[in-house]
Amino acid sequence: MANSEEQPEKHCWVCFATERDDYCAEWVSPCRCKGCTKWIHQSCLQRWLDEKQKGNSSGVVNCPQCGTEYRIIFPRMGPVVYFLQQVDRALSRISPFAAVGVVVGTVYWSAVTYGAVTVMQVVGHKKGLYVMERADPLFLLMGLPTIPVLLVLGKMIRWEEYLVRVWQKYSYK
Repeated sequence: MANSEEQPEKHCWVCFATERDDYCAEWVSPCRCKGCTKWIHQSCLQRWLDEKQKGNSSGVVNCPQCGTEYRIIFPRMGPVVYFLQQVDRALSRISPFAAVGVVVGTVYWSAVTYGAVTVMQVVGHKKGLYVMERADPLFLLMGLPTIPVLLVLGKMIRWEEYLVRVWQKYSYK
């Protein structure tokens, strides 16, 4: 006669594997479920919990069958891990501002370079260098980036038509 208390074969309710499919796997029974939903692979449980928490390690997750809340206990962190988490948190706060600074700095220095090249092309290479070497550095840092801005605006805005209308209005007839 068969033993009535014989354990049924373990079935993982996440991957549907049995004990025979993966005999080396670590099996756990994390809740009050009975029968075929009682057992789950440790690795499947961890993966399933990660999916349910969606990156929030303090999120509450319950068993979908019996409603038992899973209590997740993390090991204590060492000082190195704590330090790295603090560095990561600080860098996460700073990085958007640093990225904006890099973009603004790149656009600014590109405009300064374009302005300097434009000056040297208009007045000549030697004369342009001479003029820029003698100019006030603050004037150069503020004036050179305005050259490409004004060149672009000069092409976008129809200033010639406005100038012709003003000329016709105020010129002697």
